[in-house]
Amino acid sequence: MFVDEINLTVLSGAGGSGSVSFKNTSAKSSPNGGSGGTGGSVKIKVITDLHDLSHIISNSSLKAENGTDGNKNYQNGKNGEDLVIEVPSGTQVFVENNLHADLHENGSTYTVINGSRPGRGNFDLISKRNPNPQICEQGQKRQKLDIKLVYSIYSDLAIIGLPNAGKSTLISQLTNSKAKIGDYEFTTITPNLGILNNSNFKLTICDLPGLIKGASEGVGMGKKVLKHLRNTKIIVYLLDPLNDKYSLDDQISLLFNEIEEFDKSLCKIPVVKVVNKSDSIEKDDKNYKYISALEGGGLDNLIKNIEEIYNEGFERIYEDFQKITINDDDLNIFFEENKFICTGSAVEYIIGLSGSSEEVNNEIFYRYEKSPLPQMLQDEGIQNGDIVVLGNLEFEYKK
Repeated sequence: MFVDEINLTVLSGAGGSGSVSFKNTSAKSSPNGGSGGTGGSVKIKVITDLHDLSHIISNSSLKAENGTDGNKNYQNGKNGEDLVIEVPSGTQVFVENNLHADLHENGSTYTVINGSRPGRGNFDLISKRNPNPQICEQGQKRQKLDIKLVYSIYSDLAIIGLPNAGKSTLISQLTNSKAKIGDYEFTTITPNLGILNNSNFKLTICDLPGLIKGASEGVGMGKKVLKHLRNTKIIVYLLDPLNDKYSLDDQISLLFNEIEEFDKSLCKIPVVKVVNKSDSIEKDDKNYKYISALEGGGLDNLIKNIEEIYNEGFERIYEDFQKITINDDDLNIFFEENKFICTGSAVEYIIGLSGSSEEVNNEIFYRYEKSPLPQMLQDEGIQNGDIVVLGNLEFEYKK
């Protein structure tokens, strides 16, 4: 089954926690507690041998490995293994309907979520302020993200047209494809691929399901079809002279307008206008290539024309694009039930401590004062006596 879109929930590995231990256990001196390991990251990697997304289980939660905890005697935890999701060239990564990556080059890797931060052991927390810490940091929790992967077929030539234009018949003649053929609308419901026969080039041809008016807005199979034009080098408009609703010019206009409305960049791709079923009409326009896909007439000239355009060296219009998805230092404040509730990984860092309760409380308030939180709370209008919530910690605000 051909799969070109998939929704996934991905989670980074949690960071391992640090350890509290001492060389001199009775005097609790000479800290030697090790730090935790970094959690595994979530990465998307291009493998050109893949041709769709059917190897990935849809609507599943995929997790990177957790980092392990630190231990006594300076033993640091191991880093968690990354989760690597393999995808074909031409895969886009969306987060909340925003494009975050467009991946093409074999082996290129996009990091969706960095591995969660490990906690430091008391050896790594030694400082002038606290030369003998009796505390350690907890590892950062897993970070969760919903993503959508969208694959657009890589082809050298894409055939588009209205339903019943003869696209499946044409690709069957041009290649070894066993495309489903029938005399009714939307015979093709998934793209068909094949390699061009009788050519000096090994060109991949894609026959796409029929387009109708409103395709760019999602009518019919519109958007699912149009996205597969992104990664082709040549587009064939296959026209039906026997269509009783649209003239040849009308068909060209409809196809062009739907493509332009969907993505103006696709209008840069070279177009070959091909009139099918030409054994039943007069061939009187030099702007068209005339063929009979059913009888095989005119195919040699069409292949020659395709080769000439291919020789001009047109490249695919899209290249690798990546941007950062997760902000590791996010910090949010919202007001609820007369409390200023603070959330985010920055809050986790402030309160994520274990060990001596007195030292933990002192360190929490030290980190709080050094963070942007006091100023942010003032900007939110906090007053003396209001309650501040940091995770499971609540305290009364005093300026």
